[in-house]
Amino acid sequence: MNGDDPDEMLAAVYAADGPEANRSLYARWAATYETGFVTDRRYGYPEQVVSVFAEHGLAGVGEGDAVVDVGCGTGLAGVALRRRAAVAVDGLDISPEMLQHAASKQHDGVPVYRELIEVDLTQPLRIESGTYAGVVSVGTFTHGHVGPASLDEVLRIVRPGGVAAIGINAAHFAAAGFGEAFDHLGSSGRIADLRLVDVPIYDGADMTDPDQFAHVALFTVG
Repeated sequence: MNGDDPDEMLAAVYAADGPEANRSLYARWAATYETGFVTDRRYGYPEQVVSVFAEHGLAGVGEGDAVVDVGCGTGLAGVALRRRAAVAVDGLDISPEMLQHAASKQHDGVPVYRELIEVDLTQPLRIESGTYAGVVSVGTFTHGHVGPASLDEVLRIVRPGGVAAIGINAAHFAAAGFGEAFDHLGSSGRIADLRLVDVPIYDGADMTDPDQFAHVALFTVG
């Protein structure tokens, strides 16, 4: 790869094979992720997913409740959430380097995140069931990252009645079998009221290109 070229780094991340490969790539990318990729590619995805969650999920988050940002990266979704409401946010991510950047994020002079936790979403989470009143996820359910098998653990840590807004790269959604996974979760009562809201990953995205938009899976946890 040529330096930290955003297109080359994105291609490498999409091609990553497993958690260790992702840790290695994000350790390298963390320092220039926002100044390079986010700015150069006009990455508006976090704002899009948080907007969907804010419209449908914030009303159910009360005082003392918290929302979990799954795959929080450098904290862009957390910032977007805190701009909309004075809600406690915890962040989960596989990369300690990305979490360091998330820890520096502030809103109105206080840290955006209440707690930041290094996790591998392909493994059981050491978080109590029903901990959170809602969940957002941006850029984690995509090529080279996390597939539908990890949805069970994400749902487990959200309380019944909590709202989820989980962005899933549209090409990955089709290739990895998310449709079938959500059908099963719905028929088994794990989720209800599923809607797929299509949003651009990049400002000005070609919405006919499934790698430029995402399905935001919006639902209530059963």
